[in-house]
Amino acid sequence: MTLHHLQYLLAVARTGSFSRAAEEMHVTQPTVSAGIGELEKGLGVRLFNRSGRQVSLTMEGRTLVKYGMQVQDLVDEATHHLNRRDVLPGEGFQFGAIDAAVTYLLPDILKDYMRDYPEVSLSVQVEPTRYLVEDLLWNRSEFAVISLPFEHERLETVSIYRDSMPLVVGANHGFAKRKRVTLAEVVKEPLILFHADSVSRKVVDERFAEAGVSPGVVMEMRSPEAMRKLVEVGVGISFLPHLAVQESLESELLTEVKVAGISFSREIGVAWRRGRYFGPAIRYLLEAIFEAYGGKEKWEKSQGNTSG
Repeated sequence: MTLHHLQYLLAVARTGSFSRAAEEMHVTQPTVSAGIGELEKGLGVRLFNRSGRQVSLTMEGRTLVKYGMQVQDLVDEATHHLNRRDVLPGEGFQFGAIDAAVTYLLPDILKDYMRDYPEVSLSVQVEPTRYLVEDLLWNRSEFAVISLPFEHERLETVSIYRDSMPLVVGANHGFAKRKRVTLAEVVKEPLILFHADSVSRKVVDERFAEAGVSPGVVMEMRSPEAMRKLVEVGVGISFLPHLAVQESLESELLTEVKVAGISFSREIGVAWRRGRYFGPAIRYLLEAIFEAYGGKEKWEKSQGNTSG
């Protein structure tokens, strides 16, 4: 049973004639007759009593017409809804973001979005990049704001923000009064670093390897906020995203220390599955992000390449 079969059924029931039903649907009479025949054969029942050019519904036909009208109403409702730009109450979608993005880059954008789309239900997954990418690949999230670089054949990414990762120490740490330290001195201190599977940690590890040094004592964590607090109280020192420590630096709870001959930074970007279609409600949020932080030209180009 197909939607066309039901449409033929309703047209014949409404007009009382195969020929008039064909005219109404702009097809040939044999097409309608064949469609009804296929439907009857598939169901194993007669739907119409045929007497010359006159047709009337059988009991089974009347039953199916009731269901067919319900199906047609649902199709009409779905078509009407999909052609609108608004969203029904309770509808929504999920996207992902790293902690720093949700805390520092997206609050104002999300505030404006919820004002403009108050009926949309948003689910925001706040996780490290690797888990956000898994959600994208398994179609659990529409898009994600992640740490870059991250390459995958099924993903597209657009960079929106470059964030430095300075060495920060507590106000009472011995490095706090020095203008510059060496990397060899840094690795002798207790270091609080992101977990080894994070993009930000890989940036640090690669530079350590290039310099031929390796840290001694390392405490690994996923939360930049927790890491910041531990550095403030003197548990260790860390290379942390500037977004996460800006307020602590301004209030002098932390001190930024230059490391001779080396600096760290990471990029934050938006990632999505290649070729993915975004409806108006999701596109509105994405465009607001690109308007605020850049990358709109590359985003529009990628959408142009996949719109067909």
